[in-house]
Amino acid sequence: MRLGTLGVFLAALALTACAQPAPPRDNFYRLTIATPVQPFPKPVLPGVLEVNRLDTDGALSERGLAYQEADGALARYAYDLWSDAPATAIQQNLAEYLRAAHAADEVVTPDLRVPPDWALRGRLSRFEYLPAQSKVAVKLQLSVVSARDGTLVLLRSYAADTPVQGAGPEAAVAAFNRAMSETLSRFAADLAQTPVQNRHP
Repeated sequence: MRLGTLGVFLAALALTACAQPAPPRDNFYRLTIATPVQPFPKPVLPGVLEVNRLDTDGALSERGLAYQEADGALARYAYDLWSDAPATAIQQNLAEYLRAAHAADEVVTPDLRVPPDWALRGRLSRFEYLPAQSKVAVKLQLSVVSARDGTLVLLRSYAADTPVQGAGPEAAVAAFNRAMSETLSRFAADLAQTPVQNRHP
């Protein structure tokens, strides 16, 4: 190949490369949970309540928005991401929600390194969008234990199948927000019913 022809070829190749479409941009979504409608008149748990990160695994341990394919397999969107992994986002929202509800004298997360009187733990097992059924599915278990002696105060499992109003990741995120707001409201109601004898000052 002559030098001139080679130059034309390389120039054409460069133009072809420049003409390739840019990859889609990443879209980030925040989990946003509604504040309590009615705070507790006084703390349900006297002292310090520590809210831990929920245990989880698989696709739910990552930031990609998880969805169920037509064959039932679980997959993740490549460019639609949570701002934090779901288990971390739920932890932060739980802490903010329970703090606003006055569930304890103080509500903290482990990073503050404050010795707690109570510990909230949990496990997230479902947090996925089901496009074929136009809904999101959420399933988690939450527990409260005494940090002093390990006494179990509350253990509940929660599940929600919330309709998606529209289609696509953005509509699914709005449904996740509604599902988690309802779930935390149910958890707060259950917490209010914990036996008095299981509480300590």
